[in-house]
Amino acid sequence: MMRLPPPPTPEVVDRDDRWLREPAVGLDTEFVRERTFYPRLGLIQVADSSGCYLVDTVAVRDQSPLAEVVRAPTVTKVFHSPSEDLEIFHHAFGFAPERMFDCQVAATLCGMGGSLGYVHLVSRLFEVELAKGAQRSNWLRRPLSEEQVLYAGLDVAYLLPAHEVLQAKLGDLGREAWAEEEFGRLLRACELRLGPEWSYGRLRRSGLSGRQLAALRAVCEWREERARRRDLPRGFVLKDETVLDIARRLPRNGRELASMRGIGPKQARRYGPALRELVRRAASLPENELPERVGRSGGRSSVRLAEGLRELVARVAGDLELPSEALVPRRVLEAWAVRSLSRGEWVWPAEIEGWRRSVLEPEVMRSDLPVRETSGGRRRDRGVRRVRRGK
Repeated sequence: MMRLPPPPTPEVVDRDDRWLREPAVGLDTEFVRERTFYPRLGLIQVADSSGCYLVDTVAVRDQSPLAEVVRAPTVTKVFHSPSEDLEIFHHAFGFAPERMFDCQVAATLCGMGGSLGYVHLVSRLFEVELAKGAQRSNWLRRPLSEEQVLYAGLDVAYLLPAHEVLQAKLGDLGREAWAEEEFGRLLRACELRLGPEWSYGRLRRSGLSGRQLAALRAVCEWREERARRRDLPRGFVLKDETVLDIARRLPRNGRELASMRGIGPKQARRYGPALRELVRRAASLPENELPERVGRSGGRSSVRLAEGLRELVARVAGDLELPSEALVPRRVLEAWAVRSLSRGEWVWPAEIEGWRRSVLEPEVMRSDLPVRETSGGRRRDRGVRRVRRGK
């Protein structure tokens, strides 16, 4: 643990060419996203080796100089939990950072716990207590208050010192490559969130038939396109519960549609023809074009296999001083068990390829977990015949 002096008051600037010559800069954003699909950017905070700076994106419309920094492969962009920041930069500049470091991910890989917030990270590393009073304020209103300016500056003031400490810890643990892999995952996840499939993938789809899933996917894509075009939150078009209800019930006419929760007569008239056409197309799809069902299946055998995998993952994670959820998320673990049992062999999900598979595979292969269905209470095959890569 190290102590740092309080950072200086941040300076409001429109650009600084020195950032392109820095080895690393800390970045954060402040925005408002209450009644729009796209976030309305109010401020970009930058920290470099000499201090903290605030780029007023309300007053300064041309952010191309900062875009050069974000894109520069020679400058490491240091964030903390940057999923929304990455989306904002992609929307504002048309691309995500070329090279990045996430302090939250790094802290997890260093054994500091999962999803550690910025305030707690700074407290643990530097014994500094930060206030979060201005977090929910209006970042589009001008002038900014002194509290907002101080808060915004502190949000990046400790990113570079944290990067230095965490990078050293990762090196000591031999986990630098793990971190780089995770940063790449973050960037790919950002690209997925920008696509129409993202809202479909994040909904709970267990228990839906292939035809219901086809309708769900079609309605999600329709809602996504409409929300983006009108710059409205997805829920302002149709709430998630309504989208799922349409997929479950597959309404055939306007009366059935209007009777569903979240849809009144006005929405039924406005959206009814489009939604009924989507349902009709899903109902007429050939069986081989239907999405694969997800969620629990396989009965007691898959439950037993999932429980065995959960215990194995917890043991490996404990040895590595990592949260089990950081090694294999629960939803991935359950799907892993179901898919492997249905194939009668281990099928490795894409989410646990890379360093996760490298630490888990030896333990899985040594285990006697039943990867084949049981018959009459007895295991038909205790061994592992083959290993297949998940699609």
